[in-house]
Amino acid sequence: MQRQILIIGGPTAVGKTALSVRLAQALKGEIVNADAYQIYRGMDIGTAKATLAERGGVPHHLLDIVTPGTPYTVAQFKQQAMAVIAEIQQRGHLPIVVGGTGFYLNALRLGLPLGGEAPPSAYRKTLQKELVSNGPDWLWQRLQAQDPKAASQIPVGNSRRVIRALEVIALTGRRFSQQPAPKPVYDALILGLTTDRAQLYRRINARVEAMVQGGLVAEVKRVVAQAGPQAQALKAIGYKELLPYFAGEASLETCIALVQQHSRQYAKRQLTYFRHQMPTQWFDLIAQPQQYQDILNRVTQWYNKGVL
Repeated sequence: MQRQILIIGGPTAVGKTALSVRLAQALKGEIVNADAYQIYRGMDIGTAKATLAERGGVPHHLLDIVTPGTPYTVAQFKQQAMAVIAEIQQRGHLPIVVGGTGFYLNALRLGLPLGGEAPPSAYRKTLQKELVSNGPDWLWQRLQAQDPKAASQIPVGNSRRVIRALEVIALTGRRFSQQPAPKPVYDALILGLTTDRAQLYRRINARVEAMVQGGLVAEVKRVVAQAGPQAQALKAIGYKELLPYFAGEASLETCIALVQQHSRQYAKRQLTYFRHQMPTQWFDLIAQPQQYQDILNRVTQWYNKGVL
């Protein structure tokens, strides 16, 4: 029998943290962070990291594990999350994996083979050199010629994924789009939170305003001073938009409006990913808070099936 994990995903500002804590308290759960930027110490306000009070005494894992100047990959996340999940399960508790970074969640759920986990093939090294020489457009056109379906699903700018697709084609002799679909390594129940689009956008705008009132500007300034403006951590929404303000190139109001805009756009991408890439059961606890009882019943029934 596959080991069970509960996944809670969805766009920003829909209440994932509150739901995860509530379920953890009800079902002896422990929470595993799957947000790509909450792993960084000192990045609390802009990532909407749960405070100690909001954690409600529930153990949280993979928060504050690296400094903002340290690169971190999805392969590292998968490895560390699997180890933490095993420890939680050995304690007889339910792992609740929570976050809006859909690819992190899917890499964990499916045990995806990630490029960072194996030494690069000679062909991959060649492709990386060609990327430097000819650019991402040229490389993507090469994939388009060999596997149009895969190319249609991989953005031109995602050169890592384009290289991986070309490498798989070369090593297996089959199109990347024809590779067998990966099978889940966990029995995962996936809950998605959402709400009316206009309501969601209002909540996002309000959250950003609250972040600014709570000290976001000072936090970003500290991170820049600590890690430098080129740090991977500063690619996070809420951080990168403020760099022009610190450089004297834009007003604070302009930068904050951009944070709100980018957050809304990201929420749309999050919803698209969860709807198309993961078998998600959707709920709207903002408009219908009474749905919590239905969620609890479903999770309890699913969990009891596995622990009996």
